[in-house]
Amino acid sequence: MRKTETENFRPRRYNYPISETKFEYKENKIVGKIIYFFYLSTKDSLFVFFFISIFVYALQIAMFLPMWQKPKYDDCMWLFRIICLDIFRTKPVKRLLNILLCTIILQTILQSIIFLQISTRAYWIKFSSMYCSSFFIIISIYSTPRIADAVINSLESSDVWPINAASRTIEQKIKLEVLYLNTFLIVSICLSLTGGVLHTIPLDDDREIFYTIAMIEDYLPQWKNVLCFMYRSSFLILPLLMGTPFYIAIYMCCQMRFQVYMLLHQWESLDQKLITNITDDEKYNEMVKKLLVLSIQKNSRIQRTSRKLINDFKHFVFLFTVVGALQIICLIFFVISFEGSLERRYSRFAMMTIPSGLVFIHVIVNGQMVEDITNRAFDEVLKSLDWSRWNKENKKLYLIVLSNNQKPLKLKFSESVSLNYKLGLGILKSAYSIVSLLWYLKKKSDLD
Repeated sequence: MRKTETENFRPRRYNYPISETKFEYKENKIVGKIIYFFYLSTKDSLFVFFFISIFVYALQIAMFLPMWQKPKYDDCMWLFRIICLDIFRTKPVKRLLNILLCTIILQTILQSIIFLQISTRAYWIKFSSMYCSSFFIIISIYSTPRIADAVINSLESSDVWPINAASRTIEQKIKLEVLYLNTFLIVSICLSLTGGVLHTIPLDDDREIFYTIAMIEDYLPQWKNVLCFMYRSSFLILPLLMGTPFYIAIYMCCQMRFQVYMLLHQWESLDQKLITNITDDEKYNEMVKKLLVLSIQKNSRIQRTSRKLINDFKHFVFLFTVVGALQIICLIFFVISFEGSLERRYSRFAMMTIPSGLVFIHVIVNGQMVEDITNRAFDEVLKSLDWSRWNKENKKLYLIVLSNNQKPLKLKFSESVSLNYKLGLGILKSAYSIVSLLWYLKKKSDLD
């Protein structure tokens, strides 16, 4: 029985690639001529597909620009916000996302029904990775507009300080970090876009990986060229949609960290010569009180905003964790079990793994940086303040500040899970354990 499934799993040669098939579309001559002309113009052309994808993103931005409204806060990460948040908050893009979401849900339901009818090990090995990816895509499309709305609304209500509210040094530091983050965003999107382009170009035995293509060829052979072309065209926008929730998480972490930078400046200013050189104790204590009250208010807003966003995102984090883990397991199992040639698919795998790795690293690092900067605020700044000249009222306010900042600000999604290096290391250890186990089972089955 095992031998039969293995033989069924081996890729078969199909005369599928569009460049080797005859285009047929007889139902509508005008539409058929247009699609046939488009088919000929894109035949074996990587660059044309690339420009098509650029046009799709330009169309999204063009629909967005007439409805764009400047946010109520001064945003130094405006490029990050426009690409990853504001575009997905407009009604035309939301309608397009709803159409795409319904299409993918319908496709996944049909695939599930056929899976239940066939229910063989070979089919599960071949198509499980893309099947689990469908759930990840569904969650990404559904969550992106909601997460974007929640983040923007929270920032608008939290009285965000502009970057010029602190010293010139901190302003330059924030601008340098923003330049790096914008560069990362552009590079990551370009790599993801390249991966999408590579997936739109047909390869032999693609039906052995993408179940939708096999389903179209088996059940709708007369429409296979048109439907397969439409299906492949979706790969031009899916890479951005799958990464957008994580880009938003990076944006949220950076905004919180920049606000803590300026809050630290307020605390450090309590020991600056400009204040300590004031000889009048009453005037001095009045200025200290003003800074302490301002810092308490700002600190409470930052913590309240972070808690609200984390509570809003908890269910999405759980879904992404479960579906992402299943997707990684299925993808690793597929690569280890695949008996065909992956030589022509190395570029696809590279353009999937490199942007995913970059996004994963930046999410973990930015979460850890929020924790580190709040640790520094308590250990290096607040504890070292000279409060000997302060009156009793200011000392009480100082105790409130200390009590509110004893614990670092962590992006905690449960009692034991926070967005930091520990979480990243745990994920890598789990992935390594899964690879080792699957590789051991593969070797054992080969020996048997």
